[in-house]
Amino acid sequence: MNRRFTHLLAAGWLAFTTGCAGSYSLIRPKSINTYTPSASTGPVALDYQFDALRLTHRNKKYVKKENKMGYRVVAVRVTNNWDREVNFTRDLNLLYGERPVGIVPSAIAAHDLRQGVAIYLLYVLLNVQVGGTTDPRTGNTVGGTFLPTGPFIAGGNMLVASGGNTNLRKEFAAYDLTNRIIKPGETVYGILSLRETAVAPLRLEPRAGTVQPGLPAPAPAGAMPGTTPR
Repeated sequence: MNRRFTHLLAAGWLAFTTGCAGSYSLIRPKSINTYTPSASTGPVALDYQFDALRLTHRNKKYVKKENKMGYRVVAVRVTNNWDREVNFTRDLNLLYGERPVGIVPSAIAAHDLRQGVAIYLLYVLLNVQVGGTTDPRTGNTVGGTFLPTGPFIAGGNMLVASGGNTNLRKEFAAYDLTNRIIKPGETVYGILSLRETAVAPLRLEPRAGTVQPGLPAPAPAGAMPGTTPR
């Protein structure tokens, strides 16, 4: 088996097992019109859309990583109907079914869901030789024109994969609700990354100790009951 055939076989195996790099198609939570309203308690409303990465049908690489890593990527719409601003992390609990669920930080989720880039360097083996004569005794090809297509294929796939990862990371960061302040009457959109395999209803609850609408805020430390702080 000559070296050229070995290289082609290796490149063909790579193409079969990894395919071409995939770009990232933005989720754009603000444009989603299929949100499911939750049964949230309290005046902070939550609407959500599971399988957010699948909405455009073009994020196959990232959907595959989502399944492999045990993630659920959810687009959400949150409306604050309180008469005070709310900190999404400090003031609210996110429940998955009947239990609290943690949200994976956007940077960590983007790192876990990224597609490989360096793997496409193996495409440098996928070169083409046009013409030439094959020696029946050795199997080697002499003459002809060598076309270095491999580096271009490798470089193109690496650029696509790297660009897709960058776009995913930027969108996840832009819609990260960690410590997001939501003003009274404001609606915000987010992308939540959850380490869950099953699907369950989502809802929001005020955290214990959070000031409820219509109730006075706790008096500052040192203030006497019934007095107005100056």
